[in-house]
Amino acid sequence: MSWMGKILGGGLGFVLAGPLGAVLGAVIGHHAVDSGGGLSLLETRQSVYFVATFSMLGKLAKADGSVTSHEIEVIDRVMRDNLRLSSEAREFAINIFNAAKDSDQKFEDFAGQFYTEFGSSPEMLGSLLELLLLVALADGELHAAEEQLILEAASLFGLQGQYQQIKARFTGLPDNIDGFYEILGSRNGDSLVEVKKKYRKLAMKHHPDRIQSKGLPPEFAAAAEEKFKEIQHAYDMVEKHLGKK
Repeated sequence: MSWMGKILGGGLGFVLAGPLGAVLGAVIGHHAVDSGGGLSLLETRQSVYFVATFSMLGKLAKADGSVTSHEIEVIDRVMRDNLRLSSEAREFAINIFNAAKDSDQKFEDFAGQFYTEFGSSPEMLGSLLELLLLVALADGELHAAEEQLILEAASLFGLQGQYQQIKARFTGLPDNIDGFYEILGSRNGDSLVEVKKKYRKLAMKHHPDRIQSKGLPPEFAAAAEEKFKEIQHAYDMVEKHLGKK
């Protein structure tokens, strides 16, 4: 049984601490705190990731003062079409979203607990920023209030320098070769040997199996696969570019 099945099955009792535990408790009907039982370490990390994602999205959607029906439609479409969540996972995510947006907790409280859990894994921190941007930009516009919160998370996560690169994933693929070099952490002028070394390191870090072993919920497998494909595509473009020289 998955982490979600265990939680929704009602037999665990207590699962998470902190602000995320308060949100989860509101959803499943009681306050949830860490008792060290029920979920494995990996399942606990998966639950933190999932609950943090939709809690932060709840606060993000309310950043301009209210959550519109259009925003709800956009989030539902992203869950269904981009993340390809099951109906059970979508319902659970929406319940977390609603509980978090109306809670007394702040966006930075959720981001802080996520950082406590995943602060030693930059790829996990980056993957959450990508999910936030995916939803925020799904309607074709990133509102100032939304971006301010995402920038706060980027700062907390130590990813300020990578923010524009991450954002570029959702504002369109690079229209020049320099953009593909940037995805790989390289620059135009590096040799194929240098680029390949960075590509292999990056591909290993972002392989879907490796990311899931660090705590990415299996419900987000589609997002991990898209990131991995992007890295592969960037390397293909750079390799072709260097082959023409």
